[in-house]
Amino acid sequence: MDPIVVGLGWAIALPIVAWAVHRLRQNLDERVVPFMAILAAGIFVAQMLNFPVAMGTTGHLIGATLAVALLGLYGGIVVMTTILTIQCLVFGDGGLTALGLNLLNMAVVAPLVAYGLLRLTRKGLNRWNGLGVPLAAWASVLAAALSCGAQLALSYTLSGGSYGIEPLLSLPAMGIYHAIIGIGEALITSGVVLFLSRVAPETLEFGIRAEEAKA
Repeated sequence: MDPIVVGLGWAIALPIVAWAVHRLRQNLDERVVPFMAILAAGIFVAQMLNFPVAMGTTGHLIGATLAVALLGLYGGIVVMTTILTIQCLVFGDGGLTALGLNLLNMAVVAPLVAYGLLRLTRKGLNRWNGLGVPLAAWASVLAAALSCGAQLALSYTLSGGSYGIEPLLSLPAMGIYHAIIGIGEALITSGVVLFLSRVAPETLEFGIRAEEAKA
């Protein structure tokens, strides 16, 4: 990535993450903390499974919609930030220079898109609509991928080709293939939410209570 794009990633992501941490601390129920840790561990493992896509890019599940659906927007952002930071510092996944952009794509863009669609498709005042979860999961993956593709394209343009990937390659490679990957994310996320609704329905109330506390 071009250094300017790297700096923009940090400049945009850090204030939003700090805002989410602040709001979460105001509304956090301590009983939810162990559940947050378990959820973060599960998403962490899922994210570590990378597979090649095309044109030098790779794909993996994100888990932002699951985090937002179960923990609310602020909890989702904080959990995703924690996962990406551990991956960076412990496993060197992306490295420190790319962490700001990874946070922007997967801890900011993906949760915000998921949250917006979950809110739009909410069934009544206290339940997620059956269509909302898979739609939000698919859209969050696509949005994060297109954001990454745009960053690669911007890096290429700003650096005259020294960094990034040409727009005609980066945007289709990230967008088209992640539209397919998003289907898998939608199925997995919906399956987890459906499973929890049957065996531990109280876990689905965490995110809803967080939204009520925020309101």
